[in-house]
Amino acid sequence: MQSSLARITLGALLAVLACVAIAGYFSYRVTHEHTQQIRQRAPAYAGKLLAQEIVAVAAPWGQATQAIAQSTLTLRLLQTQDETERRQRLAEIVSLHPHLGQIQIIGSDQVLGQQPISAQLSVRQLRMIESAAQNAKTHLHAEAPLLTLIEPVRNPEGAILGYVLVTRHFQEIGTLFNQSPLIDGYAELQQANGHTEILFKRGNEQLKAHSASVTLALEGTPWRLALWARDPGTLANDPLRVLYGLGAALTLLILAIFGLAYYVGNRALQRDLSALAKLFSDITHDRMRKQYDVRLQETRNAYQVMYQLGKLMVGKHLRMVNSAETDHLSQVSNRRSFEAKQREVFARVHEGWAHSLLILDIDNFKQVNDTYGHEAGDQLIVQFGQALKKNLRGSDFVARLGGDEFCVIFPNTPLAKANELAQRLREKFPSQMELLPNVTHKVGWSGGLSEYNRHDQSENAALARADQALLDAKRSGRNRTEIKAA
Repeated sequence: MQSSLARITLGALLAVLACVAIAGYFSYRVTHEHTQQIRQRAPAYAGKLLAQEIVAVAAPWGQATQAIAQSTLTLRLLQTQDETERRQRLAEIVSLHPHLGQIQIIGSDQVLGQQPISAQLSVRQLRMIESAAQNAKTHLHAEAPLLTLIEPVRNPEGAILGYVLVTRHFQEIGTLFNQSPLIDGYAELQQANGHTEILFKRGNEQLKAHSASVTLALEGTPWRLALWARDPGTLANDPLRVLYGLGAALTLLILAIFGLAYYVGNRALQRDLSALAKLFSDITHDRMRKQYDVRLQETRNAYQVMYQLGKLMVGKHLRMVNSAETDHLSQVSNRRSFEAKQREVFARVHEGWAHSLLILDIDNFKQVNDTYGHEAGDQLIVQFGQALKKNLRGSDFVARLGGDEFCVIFPNTPLAKANELAQRLREKFPSQMELLPNVTHKVGWSGGLSEYNRHDQSENAALARADQALLDAKRSGRNRTEIKAA
């Protein structure tokens, strides 16, 4: 497709507009996402608020356990020895706290091993009861998915009669932890008793390796809340830095686009100017090519005008040159061209090259003029010249010296080879020619053959020998070729 500076500039402009549109889209995405993040981001007090909510949910469990330990029903249960009454008292206690979980009451004598424990307790729960007996205080332990609360039961004098053991699922805490909208970053609910154990977690755990944590103690529970916040200084969370980066990249891209457009346009213009310079050079050397590599629309129109003018100038000049060097009648080279060619050939003889010369004379030419008129004679000259060009080699030089006399120079051809070419010419030459309507003439020609010799004193020496040979051919009966060597 033909290019132009307008198309290159338009392409650069469209590319810039596309870059601006893409940059605008990404800017919108960055600011929109940042706005959404700001709306969704938790406030600074979010961790403390969640910690308070967890404590608020877990605190009633401990309070209910303490209430059971201080209840008169619990004291009566531990003081009676009747197993049936024990079950009735425990049933009443459970009915008063239906949502607390599994409630068990263990007497001190059972803990000390004086009486067997009828309840089904795990090894860990038994150890917890023993630890509570040694510390004589409230004991809590969480082991997913269960939470165990142990509260000592004291009589009015302060002596420990037994222990209230409450076991319940703490999935409610997990639901509160996972559904809280106030967490931004990463959070863990950890077991704080003994070794650290993660009970629940949420958010981007990779933040744990790249930022410091904030730990909040949950009073009245065996847990702690660990928080890792996002880094507000990252590029993804700083829209201003992103927009600055996009602006800088867009500026560099626009400069690159216009720089590329300038480079392409300048290169195309230089190519066209080079083609125009080549056109002018060819015109000065009297030659024209079929086309020149001019592609830009801006220079194409001017090129078409200059090309047509150049063709007219070169054609006119060539016609003038040809008319000066070509015989107007036979359309072969004239005497002037023959002399120039002979000087060139004679100069090459001294370099060791062999060149031969054949002079031809049309037999009975005067008879044609006298019988049929000069028009027929001219037609014989024309057809004779055409027959010579047609039946000779492309490298052979043909000229009309004047009247009915023609000359052929065989360049780089020894005399013996030239004799063969002359005989071949005679064999191929037309035997008759139609000069006028209903006027046919039998054609014959006499020839004199010689060669240029480096010992000749002038370039006309070979011509003189060929002319002498031509006379010998005419004296010998015409329509033949005679040879006169140097």
